[in-house]
Amino acid sequence: MNTTTSVRFFDPGLDYRKHRWEIRRELDRVLSAGDLILRGDVEAFERNLAQFVGTKHAIGLNSGTDALYLALKVLGIGPNSRVAVPSHTFVATAQVVAQLGAEPVLYDMDEVGASNVDVHMVAHISGSTEKIPDLGIPIIEDSCQALGAILNPKTAMQCWSFYPAKILGAYGDAGAITTNDDELATELRELRNHYKKDYSKWGVNSRMDNIQATILNVKFKYLKETLKRRAICAKKYLRHFLPLEYAGKLVLPLKFEQPWRVWQDFVLDCGDRRDDLYEFLKTKGIETMKNEYHFPIPKCPKSLEYEAHTLRLPCNEHLKIREIAYVIDCVKEFYAQG
Repeated sequence: MNTTTSVRFFDPGLDYRKHRWEIRRELDRVLSAGDLILRGDVEAFERNLAQFVGTKHAIGLNSGTDALYLALKVLGIGPNSRVAVPSHTFVATAQVVAQLGAEPVLYDMDEVGASNVDVHMVAHISGSTEKIPDLGIPIIEDSCQALGAILNPKTAMQCWSFYPAKILGAYGDAGAITTNDDELATELRELRNHYKKDYSKWGVNSRMDNIQATILNVKFKYLKETLKRRAICAKKYLRHFLPLEYAGKLVLPLKFEQPWRVWQDFVLDCGDRRDDLYEFLKTKGIETMKNEYHFPIPKCPKSLEYEAHTLRLPCNEHLKIREIAYVIDCVKEFYAQG
């Protein structure tokens, strides 16, 4: 390939073109019937999701951020509450805690969690769901980037995002909560829809619309293949970059053999050369993403260092073999220069 080749980090237009005719047919059915909010397609999506992740219930919502917010709210989190939040996560994980009037208590990447809190949150930020200890308090999993990874059966709820760039992406915002708790599921279904049956409570409007549910149901048919193709891309990166890790030039992410791992992202730890590699790949027409998820506070130095050193490479189901090979060749070329 020449240097004019463009390798997108993710191309939502390409994703649509792949499923265009099936999605158009299903959308025509939904729109013609006027089934737009909390109808059969949302219920079908909820069944699909619950079955796929292995929980009793799934509650379709407006976004992954809403999922985090409602998961805390249904547990009674509010003023005077303290919630343990990982520092290595997207800002929404902590933001929803503050929006409820509670205190987010951040813990660093090498810490199990925080003490004297009411709820513990974990974030599977790059597709890896590490084991979670039993802390004796409710645990909420921010699983927005880990669809397909093994979940922890001890957690109260898992929160999901179907933002377009996710492993299973809608063509707009959408989210969900999964749980095995019957009472929480019943309460969440009312909470997302204004508590219309109980005006003594204040609810919210966080209803997944049938258009997004319809699109997700189409793409659900191909989810296992999507995960497989992402894993193939990651395996190629791991195999070809392993000599660079042995040489001490970079650090690879957790290895693909681990069953709790899916490939939302492929993250390279490039040390002090992260920005140089980012600029070099840009000149080669390769779109990458810097991690900018940290909370810039001194008490979480490992997260700050990790964010400053890491770069996400394109790793999705639409990449062609020649595009993956081109990314590999360009990364090798960068490190061969010294």
